Amino acid sequence: MKKILTAFILASLASVSFGNPSPELLKNKADFSKTELFESNAVFADKAANAALLRDYEANPAAYKPDQLLPVAVCYLSFGDIPKSKAAFESFLKTSPKNIRALRTLGTISLIAKDFDTAMRYYKTAIAAGDEKSNVFLGSAYIMANKADEVKPLLPVLEKLAKTNLEALNVVMFYAGRDRKNFEKELVRKVLAGVDARSVLESATPDGMSTVLRLYLATRDMWPVSALAVPARAAALAELWTVALPAYKKILAAEPNNRLALRGMGLVAFRTGDIMGAADYIMKAYKAGEKAAVSDGIDLFLLSRNRAVWEMFKPLSGEVDPAPAVLAELVRCSVGRDDSADAFYYGALGKNSAPLYADEAVSKLLEDGVKKYSSDKRSAEVAKRLAAAKPAKK
Repeated sequence: MKKILTAFILASLASVSFGNPSPELLKNKADFSKTELFESNAVFADKAANAALLRDYEANPAAYKPDQLLPVAVCYLSFGDIPKSKAAFESFLKTSPKNIRALRTLGTISLIAKDFDTAMRYYKTAIAAGDEKSNVFLGSAYIMANKADEVKPLLPVLEKLAKTNLEALNVVMFYAGRDRKNFEKELVRKVLAGVDARSVLESATPDGMSTVLRLYLATRDMWPVSALAVPARAAALAELWTVALPAYKKILAAEPNNRLALRGMGLVAFRTGDIMGAADYIMKAYKAGEKAAVSDGIDLFLLSRNRAVWEMFKPLSGEVDPAPAVLAELVRCSVGRDDSADAFYYGALGKNSAPLYADEAVSKLLEDGVKKYSSDKRSAEVAKRLAAAKPAKK
């Protein structure tokens, strides 16, 4: 259970995004009291911006009013400075006693410190302020404090949340197994029957996945096919092939076009050395309607450097928009030992390729690629973008 909670301090910071969150918001102290601007973790994604804010704050803390301390508190937390983060959150909470982010985070800081009563108080305040998700944290606090029976009043909300949230599912299952002699199997079957596997996986944290795997190993006969993709994925990530493979096969025996299981089998096949088998499963997932499987195919090519994999997914590559890091890797592998003009230009001219031209190392690879594939008519566009980016370089 403790492993679940180490992830909660980050989960407690997740909330609704407002507007267009960006680290640029940290440059304007005048807006710090507008807490709705700072609900998204994307605001705090740039460590350099976080550090700059903290330098300014520590140079003159008196210049910051208590209602401006939420961004400061989160920045301290991003660097793992729990004492300073806690102090800033506490000062901020005096002016905004119902702020969910502050209540969740202070609750989790208290929980990790094993100050269970204080943690429970913060979570209960958050629930009273309308934060349904804090029922999960409160339930976890009860279990950590050896007061699992106190979870019972929370079950209606937890069961509802467990349909789409892995942490809620884990808490309910821990509660059901609190007394090994009287394991509440019917409660487990009831909550698992309502699980939306895709949504639960989308909500998952690494610690949550390792926890659900342990729970599954103790309850595997209770899991319906509809929920089985959750522990199957957890087992695959843990490289427990003897657990993952039977689970995925059971799903596919019942639902041959189950897209989660097909993608999962692709992962298992790749990690066990069957590259083309992995590609076939991924392609089956795509044909079953899983557009995101194309990204899996591109990733498989980059991991395996198998040209046949690229040729399989190249015709579909226009259906997805890979992240800049993926595009950069396509450029890198194409300029290196792999000869693929299409892979190079897909990376160089992809929708999200702009950051590549601002990166000195990658732009050098782009220049090398233009020379290597100079006979390709697309080289002119890459050369044009390189030329346009040069004045911006320092």
